[in-house]
Formats: sequence, C-alpha cells, structure tokens
Amino acid sequence: MKTEKALITGGAGFIGSHLVEDLIKDGYEVMVVDNLLSGKKENISNVVSNNIYYDDIGSDNILQNVIEFDPDICFHLAAQSSVVISVDNPMLDFEHNILQPLKLIKVLLTTNCRKIVFSSSGGTIFGEPEVIPTSEIDFAGEPESPYGVAKKRLNEFIELLLEDIPTMSYSILNFSNVYGPRQDPNGEAGVISIFTSKMMNNAEPIVFGDGEQTRDYIYVQDVVDALIKSSKIDDNLFLNIGTGVETSVNELVSTLKNTIGYEGKVLYHPKRDGELLRSVLNNSKAKKVLGWDPKFSLNDGITELIQWLKS
Repeated sequence: MKTEKALITGGAGFIGSHLVEDLIKDGYEVMVVDNLLSGKKENISNVVSNNIYYDDIGSDNILQNVIEFDPDICFHLAAQSSVVISVDNPMLDFEHNILQPLKLIKVLLTTNCRKIVFSSSGGTIFGEPEVIPTSEIDFAGEPESPYGVAKKRLNEFIELLLEDIPTMSYSILNFSNVYGPRQDPNGEAGVISIFTSKMMNNAEPIVFGDGEQTRDYIYVQDVVDALIKSSKIDDNLFLNIGTGVETSVNELVSTLKNTIGYEGKVLYHPKRDGELLRSVLNNSKAKKVLGWDPKFSLNDGITELIQWLKS
C-alpha cells in the first residue's frame, strides 16, 4: 500500500506540531514548512528529521520543493495570526494570509494533491453572531479586523478556485478558541494559556471588560483529530470545529483558580474594541459528517496544559 504524503504548512506551530506528530505516528511521510514567525523548531525537532523547511510558503524555493515532494494532502495552518499586526500592517497580512496561500494552491494543482485542509476561524472572520450556538449557515456580518477579512476572503477564493476541480477537494474548518500545550503563554491570543501561566507564577491575570463575554474553548488534540478525519473525505467541506459549550471568561477564571489553587487578584481592564460578546459554535454538522466528537472537557484540557507548563 502506498505511503500517504502530507504537506503541513505552519507545522512547527502550536496546532501544526501536534498534527505532525499524529501524522507520523499514523505512518504518513511528511513535509513541514514554517517561517518561524510564531512556530518553534523545538516543537518538532524530536519527531521530524528531514523534509523540514523554514521559509515562507510562497517562496520560489518552497514551491519547487512542494512540486518535488508531490503531496497527497496539504494541511494549511500557516498564517499571520496576530489581529494587532493585521491592523498595524494590513499589507503584511494580505501577503501571508491571501497571496502566499493562493500561490501554494496554484502549485498544488500541478501535483497529485487530492485534498487541501484549511484552518479557519469561527469567531474572527465573522461579525457578532445573531444565532447561538452558531451553525455554518448562521454566520452573518463582516469581520472586525484585516486579519478576519483576509481569512474570510481566502475561504471564498478556495471555494471559487476548487469548486469545479475534479482532482482536488477542500475542507475549510472553522475553529473555536483552541488551547493546549505549546500555545505561547506570552502571546496575544490564547486566553487559557495566558491566564494559566500567570496564575501558576502568581501574576495577576487581566480580564478585558466585565468577564461576561463567552467563548467556546476546544482542546488542541480534538482539533487535530478533526483535521485528520476531514482529510479522508473527498467531498468539499465547510465545518465548525468547536465544543458547542459556552463558557464566560469569569467562569474560566473561576475554574482556573480552583484547579491551580491561585488566591491572588484578577484585574479588570476596559473592554477592547471589536471583541465579540458571545462566540460558540454549533458542531452538529462536523459530528455527522466526520463521525467526530470532542473528547476533552475543559477541566481535562486545563489539567493537560498545566502538566505541560510545569514540565
């Protein structure tokens, strides 16, 4: 039986590195591309020994290597993921989140690649939802940031480019708020990692607003499982990947304090502009189409994260 080849862009990143590990365990031959803007070499250095390229996915060198590798599947997780940077430098966002992925897709169409799996966002690329939990057909409004605009436009480009291509299909997965080991606790995203790290170091976490804003927190391994399952389906897919469980920031803080044993203060600062009040995804379509179900409760996932931070 032929060994499946998988290209993973952003493979040294938070989600990508977990995906790389699982694919290798499952017997895939992998090619990893990461420009290390947010990825880290140490995330994959113990599991991948060759076919690792630290460069932009749209560079001529990388695109030539993609042609030579000739993947069966592409998992595209690489992105400029900072909303702040997207506002300060929208052209950089356009370069990394639209132009380079389109160059990659154009090259993939010259290979034997049969599937591209694209990581999208269930919150950032849409405005304030009118229906909670939000299904794939309930999304309304326009994004609040250039980052969200770029991600939404790329979704549309992928659908237009591949709609009538019989040799390649796509899976666009809208993630809710992903958390877990290897997420940068010093970054701007990933409130669970940020709060957990601060509380473990007896530093005061900062809540923006009154803390009643809600999110859908999903553990990274559940996301990886959905990525792999979606890659095995030939149909074009547009799916929400979340838990369907709505948790307020105040509830999250309470859970973390109890789990960690933190007794310090929690600081409340003014609400940030553009932040959604509520965001929780209806995952019933993904459950039906993929035969997938999130396995980690919030408490289980936080326990795993704490163990990783301690180590």
